Amino acid sequence: MRVVVYVHHMEIGGSQLNALELARETAARGHDVVVLAPPGGALWDVADRFGLDMVTLPTHLTWPSPRNMAQAVSTVRRLRADVVHAYEWGPAIDVALGPHLLLGTPAVVTTLSMYVSGYIPRHVPLIVGTHQLAQEASARYRHVRLMEPPVDTVANAPGRGGGTAARERWGFEPDDVVLSVVGRLTDDLDKTAGVLDAMTLVERARPGSALRLLVVGDGPRSADVAARAAAVNGRVRRNAVVVAGSLDDPRPAYEAADVVLGMGSSVLKGMAFGKPVVVQGQEGFWRRLGEETLETFLDQGWYGSGGAGVPDLAAALEPLVRDQGMRTRLGVFGQRVVSERFSLTAAAGQLEQVYRAAAVSGRRSAVSLGRTAAIVARDTARGRLRERPVRG
Repeated sequence: MRVVVYVHHMEIGGSQLNALELARETAARGHDVVVLAPPGGALWDVADRFGLDMVTLPTHLTWPSPRNMAQAVSTVRRLRADVVHAYEWGPAIDVALGPHLLLGTPAVVTTLSMYVSGYIPRHVPLIVGTHQLAQEASARYRHVRLMEPPVDTVANAPGRGGGTAARERWGFEPDDVVLSVVGRLTDDLDKTAGVLDAMTLVERARPGSALRLLVVGDGPRSADVAARAAAVNGRVRRNAVVVAGSLDDPRPAYEAADVVLGMGSSVLKGMAFGKPVVVQGQEGFWRRLGEETLETFLDQGWYGSGGAGVPDLAAALEPLVRDQGMRTRLGVFGQRVVSERFSLTAAAGQLEQVYRAAAVSGRRSAVSLGRTAAIVARDTARGRLRERPVRG
């Protein structure tokens, strides 16, 4: 098959990294794959390492983009693509109103957000990442497929992040208890709020505490995070918080951790490294992964909503910080969950099935595309085109 993949941006993040990993696996299965991506971002180096056929889009984080649509149409026509795959709501608009509408090329959309955007046409095959979201979307979308965020369990495994050298890289001592968080520093999904919660926890630790925090990633809140880290380190009079910025290869951050904090695919990568994890969500949500919470996360995704913030994080971490045996047990448990349920190889096989089905039956729907075009035009005219959940 000939497949064009459209990625929404190339900063380090779960959705776009999954897109590149699955594109690589799809190509390895013998298919012709071209990836469209906007300029800038550390993941261009990753795409180069993967050997992917890349096309740079003219504009960045602007939807709808007539120039990006034109590039998508040109690439699909040149490749004679059987299917075009958009990741997240912005590319879904450009694909739906570009090659899908103009050329009739079957389209597929993946969203790994915590809800489905109303901009995604309802007739297009939709891939989501949680059971709960699949159930909700099935009431409105014709073809919904659950594909839990995959993890490359070969590349992400104990020892693949540099071993003991990973801790030495940031000056961590053998007795330090290192909390690692890897992700974009944005207000989206309260990601930065969670990082600040973790800093507050470290700041409140008793004198002489071995607790350390490693923050890897960048984004619009990078300066705020760095300033807060400097303030915390000044107050506790030690380098308790390390802000490492963006890493082309974040695996050393997982390798260095005793406990991984975060959400989505970042948590899954921590599990793949055999680390216990505490899952963050919005509005103060924090919960430790264990046998008693696994089904909740499998249903709602590696995320949550509502909680007490720092007190909940402290309650989730306290036994892990105190008990190395518990860290080991929960690390083994999480690693087994990832290997059994979240293999990248298995996900690539599922995606191949979705592509074949779409290529056979992925017809346009004038009603659905007209609805999407009307909503996009209305919100663009009002100057408020942004991710929006499905309504009605």
